[in-house]
Amino acid sequence: MEESYFPLLLMRHNRPLRGVMIDRQPWVCAKEFGLLMGHRHPERICRLMDDDQVCTVTFCTHRGDSEPVQLLSESGLYRALCRFSHPENRGLRRWLTHEALPALRDAWEGRAQEPRRTLMAWDHQRISLLQWQGDLWIALRDMPRFAPPPQPGERSLRVLLNRWWRGWPVPRRDY
Repeated sequence: MEESYFPLLLMRHNRPLRGVMIDRQPWVCAKEFGLLMGHRHPERICRLMDDDQVCTVTFCTHRGDSEPVQLLSESGLYRALCRFSHPENRGLRRWLTHEALPALRDAWEGRAQEPRRTLMAWDHQRISLLQWQGDLWIALRDMPRFAPPPQPGERSLRVLLNRWWRGWPVPRRDY
């Protein structure tokens, strides 16, 4: 089941811009942002974006309906501002940077119980961790990055992880 979001309504020059926080990152409605930029075809603004700059989610409306909406990430917003030159873009960028995005972040700041991402530096490397309920969680795929290379005659981390993984009890099937 797809998750629905309740957007925060931001206004600039009597034009709406709906935004949400997804994974602690601000996202705004692409079509409404295109209208704010003065783009002739705001529905086409997502064509030049990379896959990680655009997503489609469902917004819940005040009437209880839901509608699918294409969203732009923060990097997508700045990319669109650079790509489509318009005299008002400087003022729009300032409004985004100093008012709109901080307001969006502040509206979702109260959700401290949710998991959040953090970075850890280790041996000249940086790794993404998940901080939740007072513990740090690391993805299994990132574990080999922190193990020293196997010495001759030593078992490799891969062998140890496979052995550990196989150690879990397998559910019995009684037919």
